Amino acid sequence: MSLIRLTGRPRILAIRADRLGDVVLSIPTFEVLKRTYPQAHLCVWVQPRVAPIVRGLPFVDEVVEIEPEQLSLAALYRLARAGRWDLALVLQPRFKIAAALWLARIRHRIGPLSKLYSFLLFTAGIRQRRSRVEMHEADYNLQLLQLLGVEVGSRTVLPRVAVSTEARAEAHAFWKGQEARHWVAIHPGMGGSALNWPEGHYLELARLLLEKGLGVVVTGGPAEQPVLDRFSHELESKHAGRFACFGGARAASVDRLAAVFERVSVVVAPSTGPLHVASALGKPVVTFFPPIRVQSARRWGPYVGDTPGAPRGSSPASVLVPEVHCGQDFKCRGQACPYHPCMPTLSVAQALEMVQNHLARV
Repeated sequence: MSLIRLTGRPRILAIRADRLGDVVLSIPTFEVLKRTYPQAHLCVWVQPRVAPIVRGLPFVDEVVEIEPEQLSLAALYRLARAGRWDLALVLQPRFKIAAALWLARIRHRIGPLSKLYSFLLFTAGIRQRRSRVEMHEADYNLQLLQLLGVEVGSRTVLPRVAVSTEARAEAHAFWKGQEARHWVAIHPGMGGSALNWPEGHYLELARLLLEKGLGVVVTGGPAEQPVLDRFSHELESKHAGRFACFGGARAASVDRLAAVFERVSVVVAPSTGPLHVASALGKPVVTFFPPIRVQSARRWGPYVGDTPGAPRGSSPASVLVPEVHCGQDFKCRGQACPYHPCMPTLSVAQALEMVQNHLARV
């Protein structure tokens, strides 16, 4: 493999125009790029909703918001051409983006070699079959830096997210008047990229935590207001001052959700972007993952490091997975599987115990 050598003050473009969790797990790659080339101008292309947690990171010089599905190839080409980039790193290939970089004649275009067009349009790459789940998604991203002669150990550089001053001010106003000393955030919704824990289990967990005198804030994304309404209907009147909801339109900017997470002691969430935001903020998390290979925690779990000198079993991430022999690589077999549904077998008692264990160490 011929290594790429950049000199002087290179202009580097890194692209991850995907969902929230994908971008959070790409942030260590951005940081290592800047560490390797501290004089470089590092620009990151991400989707608009994700941009607030990247904009403001000390190692990112510029953030450009793009919606690949809504931009033509010509528009992407003009963006790529205008930057006069020395290197473009594509962390997740998309044909239109790869073609725009090729048309813009960027000298070094690198990324995973997984699609036929990536072999044709990238100047260098690493053969990756991410569906085999041989490593974590963050490590797949970092592996691409080997093309620059950079070797990074797994979980030595962890995700970070930016939170704006405005988002923190809004969070301060949100928390004003809330009574509980310790708060647990429960984020029951997700986009459907993996199997989820049942909503009724999240509701029961919230009820038990409230009965123990803890505060519970239920969070959701812009499209999850109905979920928040159901939790509010069941719990708000009985636990005034210790129950709150944050989401819907207020969560349209993801750093507002991050600012709310900064105040809580533990976050409970499935395999979804907010889980990775919470983990990047250093919050202990309790999460639920299916046994399906491509949805597994091995690739998509919280990317956390071990704390030197910490006792065994004190990881900041508690991951619950059904104890079944699934055998599926890509999708649930539904009724054809003898263990279906398996996610409800993860009990509320298990999750409650893990939340309490984390709270005991706060």
